[in-house]
Amino acid sequence: MSKLIIIKPPKISVDARKSFWKQIVMIVIGTTISLIFTIGSATLLEKRQRVKDRKLSAMMVLSNIEKFARILDDHAKELGPTDSVATWLLSKPVEELELMPNEVLDAKVNQVVTFFFLSYDKSAESIFSNNIETWKNMGNVQFIDQVGKCFSVMHSIEEYWNKWTTNVNEAATDIADHPDNYEGGTWAVKCLRSEKTRHYIQNIHIMRGWCSYTAATMRYQNRRNMKAIGIEEQEVMDYTNAREMSQGIGEAAPNPQDYYTAPLDPANLTSMNDLNVMLDSIMGR
Repeated sequence: MSKLIIIKPPKISVDARKSFWKQIVMIVIGTTISLIFTIGSATLLEKRQRVKDRKLSAMMVLSNIEKFARILDDHAKELGPTDSVATWLLSKPVEELELMPNEVLDAKVNQVVTFFFLSYDKSAESIFSNNIETWKNMGNVQFIDQVGKCFSVMHSIEEYWNKWTTNVNEAATDIADHPDNYEGGTWAVKCLRSEKTRHYIQNIHIMRGWCSYTAATMRYQNRRNMKAIGIEEQEVMDYTNAREMSQGIGEAAPNPQDYYTAPLDPANLTSMNDLNVMLDSIMGR
């Protein structure tokens, strides 16, 4: 009978067991560090993206308000020559003006009773006002509150101008549609003899000052917004200019008297010289 050979398992040294557990611990530590690094990197990237999104949202809103101020500036500029024509028409007796050629007088009267409506891009306002996530990401209650008030004022300004424009246009249109209800031989003369249209023509100078004042006020408020969110004014100007389109806080608020009492532009007044010569010739002066 052959002898039974018993194979004994090799002995594992204490050092080998320590090495095994050391490797396990290193794997766990490495995995943990890797997870921490991955999560940390993702969190950092997400935080940076939130900061970029917050600034972009703020820039869009600030630019939107600046654009609105520019629209008001444009209205004030366009009212300059109109203001001069209105002042000239109101300074002359209607009896003299009605002796002028109809086409000349009609053109001048039409200039002072025809206006376009004020409108502006409300896309940035809509995104800011209706997206709760934007509010959360903004994380600046003062900025949100101030911007909300600016939007409210912008709506009021738009409504006020458009109501005035509607009233002027409707008054002139009513004279054209119902000429028998008004005194005078032509539409232009009827407009100049109508108390209502003369009142609107007189208000052109006030509306010109109002446009300049409200534009300055919106910019003043927008500088407060910039200060609240920590964005430099030049950044907003550059951003606005880049989107196709021209100022921080510290100065006094605009004084309405600086705008409503602004004198007529001499350059615009000289444009009335030809009409004065024509009228003087008609009157034999």
